[in-house]
Amino acid sequence: MDDWQEAVFTRRHVHNSSRKSNAGGGRGRRGGGFEVKKAFGNYEIKCPTAIKTSSELGRNKRNAASPTLDVFRLSEDGKGLLGYLSLTGTLEASIILTGSRKVLEHLVSQFENEQESEIDLDKDEDKGSYDKGQDGSVHDSTHQAEDPLTSDDQENADQSADEHQEDKEYIRFQQFEKNSFRSPKFWFQWKGQVMTSSTTPDGHAAEIPKVDSGRGYIVFSGNDCRSFKGTITCDTLNWKDVSLSGWKQVSMSERDVPFAWN
Repeated sequence: MDDWQEAVFTRRHVHNSSRKSNAGGGRGRRGGGFEVKKAFGNYEIKCPTAIKTSSELGRNKRNAASPTLDVFRLSEDGKGLLGYLSLTGTLEASIILTGSRKVLEHLVSQFENEQESEIDLDKDEDKGSYDKGQDGSVHDSTHQAEDPLTSDDQENADQSADEHQEDKEYIRFQQFEKNSFRSPKFWFQWKGQVMTSSTTPDGHAAEIPKVDSGRGYIVFSGNDCRSFKGTITCDTLNWKDVSLSGWKQVSMSERDVPFAWN
């Protein structure tokens, strides 16, 4: 893994910039290390194959929304970017972007395992709802009596954890800052609805959405993340390394947008 890829997802906290300035003696960072927050925003996408496929499906409309990629936040562990990809008339999907294939596989597996766990948990909650109702009052009274102490302990634990994470991220950022010579490249995986067509028994064409998943990559033109080029694959649509490009329309701060991998 390249040095920039190891540290690309390390700047989650705003205060890191002030710590960096103090450590660096106020030096400018023009042309320096890659800041992952530069990738946040909305991009207009150009994908000729998607336009052709949409036309074949009869979904091209004069006032249809332009294809877009919206990158809105980091994953909880800070190892990937989360967003939404919309190729109008062909594909609507959640997307995960990371600095390496290995990390991508790990993060996707993590989301899929979490989804399976949530399904199992819902089943267990339904099964045990009656028992929880029986002893709920006793549990609540005990919990209330312990609230003051629990609150103090939790606050101290949170502060310690935050400080540890901040130091870890700052060190990783410093290491990356010294080694930023390549254009940022992201491997991605998408999962969502793909539009397909089928002929009904009476001979009419019908659109059928299908859940699918595929991969690709994008390479930004520079650390400012103003534009990128890349490819995308979709087995359902018979796309193999189809080219796409994008231009940032709006830069945004990290947003707490719900993300579903299903």
